[in-house]
Amino acid sequence: MLIFSFLFSYPGQALATESFLDYDRELAEATKEKEYAFRLVPEYHKVLTGKGYVPSLHFRSIRWKYTYAIRQYPNNPFLPYCVGELYRYGNKYEDAVKFYDSAVERAGPNLFKHTLLLDLFSKRKLLQWQRKEEGQFLELKKDFGARSLPIMSTYFFARARKSVKEGIDNGIENNVRIARELDPYNPAVQLFYIRFLLLHKRFEFFDEAFRFLHTIFIDFQMRLYAVVFLFNFLFLILIIVLSGFIIAHFVKYFPFIVSKALIITPRRIPMNIRYFFIITILIIPLIWTIPSIYALVYMLILPIAFRERKEKWSIQFLILLLFIMSLLGYVQTKAYSALDPTSKVMLKERIQKSRYEPYLVSKCDDLIKKYPKDFSGHFLKALQLKRGGFLEESEENYRKAIEYGTAYPQNYNNLGNVLFWKGEIDNSIEYYSLAMQYDPQIAAAHYNIAQAYVRKLVFDKSSQHMKIASQLDFDLISKKNKEAIEKNNRFLLDMMLPYETLWTDLLSSESDNDVFPWKFIGLNYRIFSILLLCFFAINIIIPRLFKNNRMRCPFCFSPISRANSMLFDKETICWRCYKKLNKIHSLDVQERLKDKIEMDAKQRVSYTSTFWGLFIPGIGHFQLGRIRSGSMFLLVFAVLCSLLVINTVTELSQNLVFPGQSNLKFYIILALIVVNYLFSLLSLFSINYEDGKQ
Repeated sequence: MLIFSFLFSYPGQALATESFLDYDRELAEATKEKEYAFRLVPEYHKVLTGKGYVPSLHFRSIRWKYTYAIRQYPNNPFLPYCVGELYRYGNKYEDAVKFYDSAVERAGPNLFKHTLLLDLFSKRKLLQWQRKEEGQFLELKKDFGARSLPIMSTYFFARARKSVKEGIDNGIENNVRIARELDPYNPAVQLFYIRFLLLHKRFEFFDEAFRFLHTIFIDFQMRLYAVVFLFNFLFLILIIVLSGFIIAHFVKYFPFIVSKALIITPRRIPMNIRYFFIITILIIPLIWTIPSIYALVYMLILPIAFRERKEKWSIQFLILLLFIMSLLGYVQTKAYSALDPTSKVMLKERIQKSRYEPYLVSKCDDLIKKYPKDFSGHFLKALQLKRGGFLEESEENYRKAIEYGTAYPQNYNNLGNVLFWKGEIDNSIEYYSLAMQYDPQIAAAHYNIAQAYVRKLVFDKSSQHMKIASQLDFDLISKKNKEAIEKNNRFLLDMMLPYETLWTDLLSSESDNDVFPWKFIGLNYRIFSILLLCFFAINIIIPRLFKNNRMRCPFCFSPISRANSMLFDKETICWRCYKKLNKIHSLDVQERLKDKIEMDAKQRVSYTSTFWGLFIPGIGHFQLGRIRSGSMFLLVFAVLCSLLVINTVTELSQNLVFPGQSNLKFYIILALIVVNYLFSLLSLFSINYEDGKQ
């Protein structure tokens, strides 16, 4: 049942219903042949399905029926498999081996015949033929000339996930390694394999991690994934850090805002009621707008006039960084749109990486009709036809591609490959030379012309070009030399579409604004950028208009204004201190009371900073004016929270089969967040202790 679950739930093939036609045909053919082989002899069918009794079988009669069926249907691999099982039940292992080998050979290029055989060998614990079948998929990929086989990769990935549940380490590594080889452009598979190596084989982990980074640089689709994830990750960090600063400053300067707002209240009303009235008016809009972005805007604007210089510049710096990130949202939204399986970019990527499929050839025809002057439609069609062995049609389309894309060396190189297989070696050398004229740094053209010169027995030129190819791309050439077999798709190097055509398609596509973060903000990146620019300007202008707004009581350090201050002993103090000191006439007692008020105020600041530090690390430090240490704890908190939620907010599930969130990863990040909290609180305690000593 595993094959059906992965086939019909695989999200990356959602181009259209017709995209499954070739796979459906192969699956139907394979399933039909398997059912025929298993049900050929009813009593033997019961044994094969685990419901029969082996000693009751008539071995000679069953063997004769299967031998006759094999002659009638030589391409049915399940018939020799059933005969092999019959010999194994009879303890004739040497004969069983021959029929198992025959089953593997008769499966041919049908991927699903090999898949069903692999399932059968796995269930019977026939490891030798299980390994043979696993190797067949990699060989078939090379025979097809495909860069990736996503559905087969997903199948092996599903087997790896099943091995995880069953605790079979060898099964995990083997299956995920094959999944990675079948589709090296699926980051979910590669990251799953990297995580496995980190836990089990740390020396191989670094090689695989560097290989993954290399793939990001050389593959267009992987670059789009990297753009989306990197943008979302950095945006999350910035928005969490900026939110922390905004909340910290709002909490710190809220008493100043209240003291200034008291001016609008009548003086005849008692001060306690005036405070309650103003606080209520200021808090209601905040409660009303939480948890929207308007709550942050409200908390950002309200304390603008009261911030200190360092705080003002830190906020402006973060707004500027967020403004730059929001401008980059142009590329991020385009990348999201391009990663849609139905987009033009992903269609071209799939066509040039896939094996020959008639459905994809028809898609190339659609591209040619829609964009008749674009060479890429003819190029991709020619590439597909060449992989299918249709050399005449492939040559015709490559010549049309050259007509519309004269300056692209990929056209000349690939046309040279077609002419090589048609036996026109001299013409192929001519086109390889043209490819090198347009770009001398193409390793593929040098490698291909070297092979053509071998056919012409011109070994000195062949050796010269092979050396140049190795110098240009040693890994590619050495790998090709090891795998080369003198047949179509296995001997020469075909080139893919130039990146500039894919970037052109990407930038011409529509932006998808219904994604993180714009969907949650409720604004597209353009409007959000304009708002950030406005906030940046406001943060510069308003503090210049309102200066010296941070008046404090000299005894309790609470904010004061004309509305809540009194004159006492030629000093302007708050109304609370005035009520306490005005009742006492002894100067000695007044001095002791002032000292007590000051000590109580410092203790209150200590408790307040610790209280706010419990909510978000770093906010308590901002209350004490320790911007550097507070920023450090807040940044660590932002990075850890971003790592925790990045997969949730990045909606690429229609393209990727993500491995489920690892409990280990979740608990490690959660533990690091707790450690960050503890260090933040310890830092606050030490700061408050030092201040208390002073």
